[in-house]
Formats: sequence, structure tokens, C-alpha cells
Amino acid sequence: MIKVSIRDITFKGKEIDQIVPKEAIGLTDEEIDLRSPLTVHAYLAKVDNVIVAQARVEAEYGYSCARCLENFQRPQVMEYHFDFPLEPDAEYVDLGEEIRQEMIMSNPARILCKDDCKGICVQCGANLNTEKCKCK
Repeated sequence: MIKVSIRDITFKGKEIDQIVPKEAIGLTDEEIDLRSPLTVHAYLAKVDNVIVAQARVEAEYGYSCARCLENFQRPQVMEYHFDFPLEPDAEYVDLGEEIRQEMIMSNPARILCKDDCKGICVQCGANLNTEKCKCK
């Protein structure tokens, strides 16, 4: 969880900087393969009856290439905007759940290790990025 007390958020705003393990926002390896903790920088402010939040999240992701199937890592920087309607009995806002949902929704289903990835040979299975095809 990334909880921020509503009392600490004024119309002038509040900044937070946190390094957060993925487990703290409920992410599992099945959802996203993170290779580093999340670095979260957020600015929150009260605007009328809403808390407006801008968040920048950085993390190292692990992927498997959609063409050659090699595992690789890539840093990602995500920018998010959230609006939290003020509830009369609310004591805090939890950025963690909102960030978790956005990370899952924006995680690509297919990604390449590099733009010019040659993939694997469909006949012999050779990784064409690192070796010549064995069946030619």
C-alpha cells in the first residue's frame, strides 16, 4: 500500500517519494515480472472535493521476447493521473491499488527484445539473432 493521510494533503499539495516492493501494492509475478522495487514520486493536492494525484513510477521489468523467446530486462517509466473523490469518513488515499491496476493494464502482451529481432527458425529452432540457421 502507498497510503497518504488526507489530513497531510492541502490545497498547496503534498509530495511523496518512496521505494516500494511490488508486494506492497499487491503485484504478483504472474501479473508482472518486476526485477526491481518501484520508485514512486507523486504529487497530491486537494481541488474542491477531489484529491488529484500525479504519479511517476519507475521499475525494471523482466520480459520474454515475442519473437526469439529470450529473457531480457528493460526499465520502464510510467506517468499516471488519479482523481480520488473525497469521502466524508475517509482518512487516507491509497495510491498503491491505483498504480497496481494501471501497471497491469499498460503492460504489453507482446514485446520484442529489440526492434530488429530476427526471431527463431521455425524448422530448426535456432535463435537467428545469435546463430545461423542449421537447416539451410
